[in-house]
Amino acid sequence: MTQPSPTGAPQRFAFYDLDGTLLPWDTQMLFCHRILKRQGWRRLLLLPFFLTAPLAVPRILRSRTLKRIFLCYLWRMPRATLENEARAFAREVAQSHVWPEMRRELERHRTAGRTLVINTASPDFYATAIARELGFDHCFATRVPIGDRVPFLPPIDGPNNKRSAKIDAMRNTGLIAADTPLPLADSWAYTDSIVDLPLLACAAHGALVHPKPKLAQHPAAAHAETRLPTPHPSPLHRLTTTLLLILGLGPAPTLPHPDPNTPEPTADGDNKPQDATPSQDHKS
Repeated sequence: MTQPSPTGAPQRFAFYDLDGTLLPWDTQMLFCHRILKRQGWRRLLLLPFFLTAPLAVPRILRSRTLKRIFLCYLWRMPRATLENEARAFAREVAQSHVWPEMRRELERHRTAGRTLVINTASPDFYATAIARELGFDHCFATRVPIGDRVPFLPPIDGPNNKRSAKIDAMRNTGLIAADTPLPLADSWAYTDSIVDLPLLACAAHGALVHPKPKLAQHPAAAHAETRLPTPHPSPLHRLTTTLLLILGLGPAPTLPHPDPNTPEPTADGDNKPQDATPSQDHKS
């Protein structure tokens, strides 16, 4: 990962959520699918998750705890094996799961000289690998420290990297200086989720990826444009695919490769991509 801009230089960023923003699927489910297809016996280790997941609906169980329980399917996996799987998974995500339209958006910002940042609640052991594979400059993710082997209930170091924790992480590392006022001019933030309103508030420009009405109509997202990359799964397709992924059944869903005939981004990087949906006046 590259270093922040020199002191005194303007801070120009493109901040990206990961799941539902760069790709339509939850990468935690995709990674689980990859592991279970190779080591089917690990399905048994998901039993605690299925038993406790209903407790998250009334918020008896926090998402941070539920994430630890879900990660039990990696129990006893050697660190080297996990790292190898994470690198292979990152290549798979970059090649087969990222929306071509969002890939072009990345190139637009890269050409414009903006610092590219993934900021996600996904575990760092594969999120960092995805960030490298896609050429991001920085990655902030939920820190899951692994020793020689994955423990039964993997620990989380610090908060679940969600909501305002994403901003705290960038402030604490100095990527965004403590005295820098927000939003940042000539910067962009991308998300599909209402929990990322703090991330949207970091940038003068925003883009909502297939937003639900609650996000699209939120006053704090009024400055954001809308992106509708295709193909986009229907709610029923998403539910059935998620169930298959978490059980390690069937093939992983893929997306078409980027069209090699698509024009390259312009040098200034500020022209809107041809396939982007125009701004929506009612919100975002």
